[in-house]
Amino acid sequence: MNRKIVKAALKSGAEDFTKFFTEIFTDSTEWTIAGHGPVAGVYSGLADLHENAEKALFDRLDGPLAITPRGIWADGDDVIVRIDSTGRAADGQPYRNSYLYILTMKDGKVVSGIEWLDLHAYYEIVERVTV
Repeated sequence: MNRKIVKAALKSGAEDFTKFFTEIFTDSTEWTIAGHGPVAGVYSGLADLHENAEKALFDRLDGPLAITPRGIWADGDDVIVRIDSTGRAADGQPYRNSYLYILTMKDGKVVSGIEWLDLHAYYEIVERVTV
Protein backbone atom coordinates (compact mmCIF):
# COMPACT_ATOMS: atom_id res chain seq x y z
CA MET A 1 0.00 0.00 0.00
CA ASN A 2 2.79 2.48 0.87
CA ARG A 3 4.53 1.80 -2.43
CA LYS A 4 1.29 2.51 -4.28
CA ILE A 5 0.79 5.82 -2.40
CA VAL A 6 4.33 6.99 -3.17
CA LYS A 7 4.04 5.90 -6.80
CA ALA A 8 0.84 7.97 -7.17
CA ALA A 9 2.54 11.02 -5.58
CA LEU A 10 5.46 10.66 -7.98
CA LYS A 11 3.03 10.54 -10.89
CA SER A 12 1.33 13.73 -9.63
CA GLY A 13 4.72 15.40 -9.36
CA ALA A 14 6.00 14.31 -12.78
CA GLU A 15 5.75 17.81 -14.27
CA ASP A 16 6.01 19.77 -11.01
CA PHE A 17 8.16 18.18 -8.29
CA THR A 18 6.51 20.31 -5.55
CA LYS A 19 3.29 18.30 -5.97
CA PHE A 20 5.10 15.14 -4.82
CA PHE A 21 5.92 16.82 -1.52
CA THR A 22 2.52 18.43 -0.93
CA GLU A 23 0.72 15.13 -1.54
CA ILE A 24 2.51 12.97 1.02
CA PHE A 25 4.49 15.25 3.37
CA THR A 26 2.88 16.89 6.40
CA ASP A 27 3.48 19.79 8.76
CA SER A 28 5.27 17.37 11.07
CA THR A 29 7.35 15.29 8.63
CA GLU A 30 10.95 15.10 9.86
CA TRP A 31 13.21 15.26 6.79
CA THR A 32 16.98 14.90 6.66
CA ILE A 33 19.11 16.07 3.75
CA ALA A 34 22.31 14.04 3.98
CA GLY A 35 25.69 15.52 3.18
CA HIS A 36 27.60 18.69 3.94
CA GLY A 37 27.00 22.39 3.54
CA PRO A 38 24.32 24.92 4.39
CA VAL A 39 21.31 22.91 3.17
CA ALA A 40 22.30 19.57 4.74
CA GLY A 41 20.50 18.93 7.99
CA VAL A 42 17.19 18.04 9.60
CA TYR A 43 13.94 19.85 8.78
CA SER A 44 10.73 19.71 10.75
CA GLY A 45 7.68 19.80 8.51
CA LEU A 46 6.99 20.69 4.91
CA ALA A 47 7.08 24.46 5.54
CA ASP A 48 10.53 24.27 7.19
CA LEU A 49 11.87 22.11 4.35
CA HIS A 50 10.47 24.42 1.70
CA GLU A 51 11.56 27.71 3.27
CA ASN A 52 15.03 26.62 4.34
CA ALA A 53 16.07 24.18 1.60
CA GLU A 54 13.83 23.87 -1.45
CA LYS A 55 12.90 27.54 -1.94
CA ALA A 56 16.49 28.55 -2.70
CA LEU A 57 16.48 26.11 -5.62
CA PHE A 58 12.92 26.61 -6.85
CA ASP A 59 13.33 30.42 -6.87
CA ARG A 60 16.20 29.99 -9.33
CA LEU A 61 14.33 27.82 -11.81
CA ASP A 62 12.50 29.00 -14.90
CA GLY A 63 9.40 26.89 -14.29
CA PRO A 64 8.73 23.70 -12.37
CA LEU A 65 11.18 20.86 -11.94
CA ALA A 66 10.11 17.66 -13.72
CA ILE A 67 10.90 14.26 -12.21
CA THR A 68 11.33 10.74 -13.54
CA PRO A 69 11.17 7.86 -11.06
CA ARG A 70 13.91 5.28 -11.65
CA GLY A 71 12.79 2.80 -9.00
CA ILE A 72 10.44 2.34 -6.07
CA TRP A 73 10.92 -0.37 -3.44
CA ALA A 74 8.93 -0.96 -0.27
CA ASP A 75 9.48 -2.94 2.90
CA GLY A 76 6.67 -2.44 5.40
CA ASP A 77 6.52 1.23 6.38
CA ASP A 78 9.72 2.11 4.50
CA VAL A 79 9.73 3.09 0.83
CA ILE A 80 12.95 3.69 -1.12
CA VAL A 81 12.67 5.93 -4.16
CA ARG A 82 15.25 6.77 -6.83
CA ILE A 83 14.39 9.90 -8.86
CA ASP A 84 16.00 12.01 -11.60
CA SER A 85 14.98 15.63 -12.08
CA THR A 86 15.31 18.04 -14.97
CA GLY A 87 14.59 21.71 -15.31
CA ARG A 88 16.00 24.99 -16.51
CA ALA A 89 17.59 27.67 -14.40
CA ALA A 90 16.41 31.27 -14.68
CA ASP A 91 19.63 32.01 -16.59
CA GLY A 92 18.68 29.47 -19.28
CA GLN A 93 21.15 26.77 -18.23
CA PRO A 94 19.88 23.23 -17.64
CA TYR A 95 19.51 21.89 -14.12
CA ARG A 96 19.60 18.17 -13.42
CA ASN A 97 19.86 16.18 -10.25
CA SER A 98 19.35 12.67 -8.92
CA TYR A 99 17.88 11.71 -5.57
CA LEU A 100 17.57 8.69 -3.35
CA TYR A 101 14.90 8.87 -0.65
CA ILE A 102 14.12 6.54 2.20
CA LEU A 103 10.59 7.42 3.31
CA THR A 104 9.01 6.12 6.51
CA MET A 105 5.23 6.10 6.10
CA LYS A 106 2.30 6.11 8.51
CA ASP A 107 -1.35 6.38 7.51
CA GLY A 108 -0.41 7.20 3.91
CA LYS A 109 1.90 10.11 4.77
CA VAL A 110 5.66 10.51 5.19
CA VAL A 111 6.49 10.80 8.89
CA SER A 112 10.24 10.89 8.38
CA GLY A 113 12.84 10.37 5.74
CA ILE A 114 16.32 10.97 4.46
CA GLU A 115 17.41 12.34 1.10
CA TRP A 116 20.66 11.95 -0.78
CA LEU A 117 21.23 14.20 -3.80
CA ASP A 118 24.02 15.84 -5.75
CA LEU A 119 24.54 18.79 -3.43
CA HIS A 120 27.22 20.16 -5.76
CA ALA A 121 24.57 20.69 -8.46
CA TYR A 122 22.25 22.28 -5.89
CA TYR A 123 24.89 24.66 -4.51
CA GLU A 124 26.13 25.53 -8.00
CA ILE A 125 22.76 26.88 -9.15
CA VAL A 126 22.11 28.64 -5.83
CA GLU A 127 25.48 30.43 -6.08
CA ARG A 128 25.28 31.15 -9.83
CA VAL A 129 21.73 32.43 -10.25
CA THR A 130 20.68 35.55 -8.36
CA VAL A 131 17.08 36.22 -7.39
